[in-house]
Amino acid sequence: MKHLLYILSLLFACSSCVSSTVSMCDLFPESATMQCNEKVFDIDSIRKPVDMYYVDGKLYMIDMYSSPLVTAFDWETGKYVGSFANRGQGPDEYLWFSTASSFNNKLGLYDTNKKEFVWFSFRDTIHSSSIKLAYSDTMFPFKVTALSDDYFVATGLIEENKRFVLYNKNGEKVSVFGDYPKENPDADYGFQANAFAYQPTGMVYNPEKRVFAVGGRDGQIVSFYDMSDVTHSKLLKEHIASYPRFHDESTGKYASVRFLSDNIAGFMGMAVTEKYCVGLFRGKPDPEDNIESMGGDKLLLFDWDGTPVKYVQLPQEYRMIASSEKQIILLGFDSGTSEYIIHTIDICNL
Repeated sequence: MKHLLYILSLLFACSSCVSSTVSMCDLFPESATMQCNEKVFDIDSIRKPVDMYYVDGKLYMIDMYSSPLVTAFDWETGKYVGSFANRGQGPDEYLWFSTASSFNNKLGLYDTNKKEFVWFSFRDTIHSSSIKLAYSDTMFPFKVTALSDDYFVATGLIEENKRFVLYNKNGEKVSVFGDYPKENPDADYGFQANAFAYQPTGMVYNPEKRVFAVGGRDGQIVSFYDMSDVTHSKLLKEHIASYPRFHDESTGKYASVRFLSDNIAGFMGMAVTEKYCVGLFRGKPDPEDNIESMGGDKLLLFDWDGTPVKYVQLPQEYRMIASSEKQIILLGFDSGTSEYIIHTIDICNL
């Protein structure tokens, strides 16, 4: 009897250890505090970006509240060099870019409203080409990331209740992959509620390692997929410290979820370096009074096998993250002036 009680006590203790993990930072074997360098930049030319991305010596700010939708800066000098992608319904006009990615020195942007993935290359002039993606009432891409010229990964409404759909260069659906993690296996959420509750903020791809990584916006979840056989992806590793906390408020044909006050905001974005997948991490509930100013004040560094390596405490919160060949790029607000600031961390120091 004593032996049985000891086993039960041990099992209870182990289960308590697992459930007490409230921060993804607890997964990391080491931590560091790091100062950032301020970048001299044409701050007055930054409007109200919802995303930023570095490609081929330029930093692009994607803005959804004025036209043109994209502003380009020379990364070395910080100077404004131009803007493009006019808002509108016509040819070569766009409505709402939800995600940015790149391949072969081209900037890839996905227009959610037009269901169109657009390649831009910016030298002396802008060149663009677009791909219309197949969609329906039961397959609607919210965000799209380029893996190459030939394949693209999207999140959104997927009838098979999977997290991702793979498209080819003709915009055709090739395959679906990725199971939604479940806190309660008895909770049978449909594909619509899951699509809204598990939206990623970071979707990045390392073409050398052929690994696709995803950081969740709500809850504390990060997943790594082996894309060596691109049409048959495999889950490498998945870390879950907490799940999205939400109520499914879907009614009839309209899908809707409401996040609860104890929902933990996870990743604000992700960036790629040769050694690391770097996540800008919040790890606490969103503020109720000033949602627009929220951000992450930690960098979580994973190797490309999905193993947690280190987390870095930042001096303040930042809204967005990107990476150049040598630096991590962070966009935030100056606490005194409330103006935008660009800070950097040398990748060699991570």
